[in-house]
Amino acid sequence: MPELRKPSEARATLPHLAPLASLGPGAAAGRRLLCRDCGAPVTDDGAAVPVAGSAVHHRTNPSGIAFTFGCFGAAPGARIAGEPTAEHTWFPGYAWSFALCRGCGEQLGWHFRGRLPHFYGLILTRLRLESSDPGPPM
Repeated sequence: MPELRKPSEARATLPHLAPLASLGPGAAAGRRLLCRDCGAPVTDDGAAVPVAGSAVHHRTNPSGIAFTFGCFGAAPGARIAGEPTAEHTWFPGYAWSFALCRGCGEQLGWHFRGRLPHFYGLILTRLRLESSDPGPPM
């Protein structure tokens, strides 16, 4: 059964993830993660939770598509879609549904529900850290 811990215990692992690593290994916990496509807030890096020993997983679906995703205890910017299924689950004892962006509907990953607290597996390449740089003046 996957082991869930407090979000604060997972924070240090997120800055080392490949899709977020380009933003620097010193990214502060609590920074918002946005939908890559529309920029809507999805969660923050402080909501990361280790599941089955890690907050980050690399898995391949039955179609041969590989994913790197982070596990988050909360993702208010994601909506759950579809009936939960345990078919082809990556976490025994958990059923999954799709997790879609509330802003644009892009699939961000999956919502996992089981005997322990639920969590979201969010595809890291579909998220970006919110920038504190407002960009060039208009």
